[in-house]
Amino acid sequence: MIVQLYILALLLLTLSTAIVVKADDINYAVIAFPSGSQGVAVSVDGQTHQLQATQYPNLYQGKAPAPSSSSTYQYVLTSGSGNQVETTQRNLANGATSTGNEFFNRSRTVYDVPSLPVAYHPLYPPLFTGMNVSNEIATIILSLNQTGFDDYQQNPSGDFGYVQVYNMTYISSKQIYTFQGVGIKTSGGSTKDYTKQSYKIKMDKFNKDAPEKPLLFGRSVVKLRAHPTDMTFAREKLLMDCLAAAGAATLSGSWTRLYVNDKQFGLYLMIDDASTHFIDNVLHAGNYSYPYTGPTYKGNALSDTEEANLAYVGDDPELYSKYIYDPKDDGELKLNKSNEMEPIIGLTKRIASNESVDTIVDPKHTLIHMAFNFLTGSWDGFWYQASNYYINQNIQSNKWTVISYDFDETFGNGAETSMMTIPYTEFKKPGGNVTRPLQDALIQGYAADFEQILTTVVKRFFKPSVIQPILEAWEQMLLEDITWDRSIPGHSARNKTEGFTVQDFIVNMNSAQRDTIGVLEWVRGRSAAVCQQLNINDTDVGLPVLGHYTGGTYGDGAVIYSGHPNANGNSDGTTPSGDSSDNDTSGASGSHSSSMFLSTCIFATLFSAIITLS
Repeated sequence: MIVQLYILALLLLTLSTAIVVKADDINYAVIAFPSGSQGVAVSVDGQTHQLQATQYPNLYQGKAPAPSSSSTYQYVLTSGSGNQVETTQRNLANGATSTGNEFFNRSRTVYDVPSLPVAYHPLYPPLFTGMNVSNEIATIILSLNQTGFDDYQQNPSGDFGYVQVYNMTYISSKQIYTFQGVGIKTSGGSTKDYTKQSYKIKMDKFNKDAPEKPLLFGRSVVKLRAHPTDMTFAREKLLMDCLAAAGAATLSGSWTRLYVNDKQFGLYLMIDDASTHFIDNVLHAGNYSYPYTGPTYKGNALSDTEEANLAYVGDDPELYSKYIYDPKDDGELKLNKSNEMEPIIGLTKRIASNESVDTIVDPKHTLIHMAFNFLTGSWDGFWYQASNYYINQNIQSNKWTVISYDFDETFGNGAETSMMTIPYTEFKKPGGNVTRPLQDALIQGYAADFEQILTTVVKRFFKPSVIQPILEAWEQMLLEDITWDRSIPGHSARNKTEGFTVQDFIVNMNSAQRDTIGVLEWVRGRSAAVCQQLNINDTDVGLPVLGHYTGGTYGDGAVIYSGHPNANGNSDGTTPSGDSSDNDTSGASGSHSSSMFLSTCIFATLFSAIITLS
């Protein structure tokens, strides 16, 4: 008996020592750009601990003790001529065994961003991934053909095809994805005149023979939006999040820093682009074998008389410009140059023949997109300008789905003050010849439904009391990267710039700056006007209680909550602001569980055994 007790006591002593070592054994990881002979380290309680380069570019990691109570840690670029210590002081979260993937000289990685309450569950079953994150900034690092890339910098509007990216690495706090054989080229229209370019990235452009199609969060193509005309860098992201919270099929987006061949290119919003994968993600829960995904067209307006208004003008394809109805993707159809306009012509013909609108589109879904065009003053959007939307055909049901996009000029950006209070019945371009056959049919036939949608979203979240805390959190989160972005000289030979300052960003999140209505100012004015026009208040009472949403599927980086999964949000009926999982799933840092909890359980079991034996 004494020998048994001695052995157990010795084992307990060994375990307790292991517990202390494990508890202090923190995995530190940081993205950094040392130069020359510099190394990367972490400074904890005045002691410097060297970090090692990983298989991923510019990501360094290593283990070191946890900071002592109430202490902090910092990352350091080490050099024989003197260390460069980052300006920020970092705090380790209670109980954390890993920092996640951090970024040198950024004070935080993941922020506390309030979530939008859900107005409606998704009308189409979506694929949920880490593509739409609202509480952190990721990093994209590209190694590419510099000569080909320089051609685009000298002539952004040139047609040089895709430039080969030898390696692309996407790093967030918890995920790392790498790709080879990626293609990149400039993106956009009028924004190509700016010093900071936007880009389109195709994941498999130079890797067609890969055993599996390379996808980032289920996306075969993504865009990096530079937002040269939005001083807040927040309008497009806010509107996409609003559409998702209202149950609409929508593009997703996350902020990311961009580095190209070790050069800093600035802050971007990574968003979806039209493809069969995109449509299958947002309409068919990521089912890439869905056999009825039809063609997708991009609606554009070139002038007040050349716009994608879906008006039928005859059967001749020459009457439908491909610059106005851009055939972006065939889906599962095999269209060619001779017949690629036939589906969109057929759609306009059905609308003109006064076919019941509910057999052409889903009325509620289309009205939600129209509601947010109106609520956010989208003067360059689907309803007002007959522009900036995708429209996709389901070849089984022959129904079409409208998905609006391009939201940098919303929430007062470029809008007249009068648009903030105009009623929806007058939301149209001035002049007598404004043709909107689909939109008019929906408003005329579903006015009560449209007003109920406006009522619901205003009561749920389109009001200052909900939007203001989100904007305040984003202001804090984006500030350091906006400051960094606006210090970077433009890489393009084009010299157009709005010259936005950091102060412009701070002010315009709330109020007018440079004759541009503030984001919060717009929400306050528009929601108040809707309340007055519909004779309602914005108090969230009298609306049906939403149960858990059980549709959709989960993909890479999806937020999966404990309990019954609510794929559109948290258990309290809000949309998730980002991946809030406690596990570190990055390829460099590994996945960590709580060794302290496990050791405590062993300790308790052994202690119980000693008592029993004694």
